[in-house]
Amino acid sequence: MSLSNAMSIGQKAVTNAQISINTTSNNIANAETEGYQRADAVYDSASNINTYGTSLGTGADIIAIQANWDSFIEKQYLAASADLSSSEALSKYLSQLDSIFSQSEDEGLAAAQDEFLSAWSELASDPDSLAERTSLLSEAETLIYALNSTASELKDMSDTVESEIVDQVATANELIDSIALLNEQIAASPDNYELVASRDQAIRDLDELIGVEVVSSSDGQTKIYTETGQPLVEGSETHYLVYSGSKSTESLQPGSAYDGEISYSGTSSEEILIEFVSSGADGTAQFKVSLDGGETWEEDANGNTLLYTADGADNSVTVAGVEISFSGATADHTARDRYSIVAKTGLYWESDSGALVNITPMTDSSGNDINNRTSGGSIAGLFKVRDDYIEPTLDDLDDYTSALIWEVNSAHSQGAGTEHHSAVEGTYGVDDQNAVLSSSGLAYEDEIESGSFTINTYDADGNVTGNSSITVDPSTESLGDIVTKINTDFAGSLTASVNSDGELEIQGVGDTTFEFTDDTSGFLAATGINTFFEGSSASDISINSYVAENKEHINAGAVADDGSVSSGSNSIAESINDLLNQSVSIGEGSSAQSATLTEYLAAIVSEVGAAAAKAETQVTCDTASAELYAEQQESVSGVNVDEELVNLTKYQQQYQAACQIISVTQEMFETILGVM
Repeated sequence: MSLSNAMSIGQKAVTNAQISINTTSNNIANAETEGYQRADAVYDSASNINTYGTSLGTGADIIAIQANWDSFIEKQYLAASADLSSSEALSKYLSQLDSIFSQSEDEGLAAAQDEFLSAWSELASDPDSLAERTSLLSEAETLIYALNSTASELKDMSDTVESEIVDQVATANELIDSIALLNEQIAASPDNYELVASRDQAIRDLDELIGVEVVSSSDGQTKIYTETGQPLVEGSETHYLVYSGSKSTESLQPGSAYDGEISYSGTSSEEILIEFVSSGADGTAQFKVSLDGGETWEEDANGNTLLYTADGADNSVTVAGVEISFSGATADHTARDRYSIVAKTGLYWESDSGALVNITPMTDSSGNDINNRTSGGSIAGLFKVRDDYIEPTLDDLDDYTSALIWEVNSAHSQGAGTEHHSAVEGTYGVDDQNAVLSSSGLAYEDEIESGSFTINTYDADGNVTGNSSITVDPSTESLGDIVTKINTDFAGSLTASVNSDGELEIQGVGDTTFEFTDDTSGFLAATGINTFFEGSSASDISINSYVAENKEHINAGAVADDGSVSSGSNSIAESINDLLNQSVSIGEGSSAQSATLTEYLAAIVSEVGAAAAKAETQVTCDTASAELYAEQQESVSGVNVDEELVNLTKYQQQYQAACQIISVTQEMFETILGVM
């Protein structure tokens, strides 16, 4: 019996040595394989047997091939890795954004703006000069090109980010499927350590896209959750990420009976949270607004919470570029009723019912992540750079350009060139010529105030033949009403009409020419009459074709009180040049601020540069943290070839010794058989 046991021990030892050699060889072969976890054969002493009252050992068994992996370290690594992926995505695009706004003394937007405004000073020095007008147009084209190209680059960057988000969400969903499938396979083969290693690597890959939390159960199954607690993988069940367009949701109080609808138009990088502060019908109930998920509420310049009145489309309110109205209600709003408007594409988690839960990354006014939104992984970094930097920077550039256009046009529209007008056509059209000017669809309708403008007419010899002041009330009068006033006051001299594009046209009758002056209403600039620029944003700003094709209508001077335009008149050119140092209103609503154009542009450049530098520093910190945990995990699970070669030699010797056991035992058997 003891010889049989010895033979059995030897045979087991041979088998164990072969398995150990195979496992060690596999470790060496996968030393450079990403995600591979070093495996060891786990030995356990076999049960003893009793022979003739003596307890004898029966050798050892390999009970498992076990991968080396530290779950605690991995949890810390996943958190650090998700932060690193987010900061790397953010830094990558902020670096590009910074390069777009790269400035020097002679190049960049600031230099182009200064050269353009300074060109008006040169024109003021010689207001009748054709050469100075040509030079001015050249400087204007340079500034326009800089604004157009910068806006185009920002839009292209935003589109690239959007495309990358779409691709990464699709990849994340593929990984979710892969992890669920690996869970199934591991359930069927729990001892397959290579499947476990593959799953751990898939989890790392998913974590780089969207930060995850991992929960392992005793049966070997792994559950994957988003940072905000939504399940992505539970065993073999999956929940997907969805990249979806704009939408609104409501959260009414239990006793609220409001049955109307909220409507909105426009896009915004901000998510708009509305909370009613008073009960009442549309037209009376008021609400406040938060742009950071309710962490803070929008305030006016005095620190008071801004309140808006819920009403229909005719009295809609605009928040962060989104026009909001309510309609169709037969019951009142209730205080604390809430509505959320996401006027952009966002990231959502899909529930079992198909309902979408918004997990789009969001930051507060200090740049800190909002708790109930995902913040880790490259997808989060892409959303942050889009919503917190690219789109707001484009909005700021548009606000700057809009202010530049308005201020230049406001001055230019009241000036005169070296020749009188025989016909003019506005560059801004209304949607409805019978709608009041304040709600007509003009790009600058909010700039029109109650006031008046004056038109002077001249005969073929340039003599003044008449003038009249046209009053404007934007809250009660339409473009059609202004047309009627012009046609009435200048019957036989001028004809005014609205063309098919909703633009105002004024034409002299016969040899009659005309000029404009003293506009206290802003009507001329708002309709694009006698202006220098067209457009209203960085992407569409251009020189008014009327001016570009007729340099004599670049207005350097102004009409005198007697209706004449003196040679050498330069007051308009000087006033436009003064914009270099003059504070103007830039932006709309609660975000409007008073600054010079130079100061505002410098602030845009400075903010982008500071954000890029901060993001680069964050990458350095996050890299150090991720590398620390990666190295710790590598020390546990990584393959050290030198150590494995030592192990290989050890198992080779173990194999040789086991064979010797078998050989000696066999000789002993043969001796006994020979005696018998």
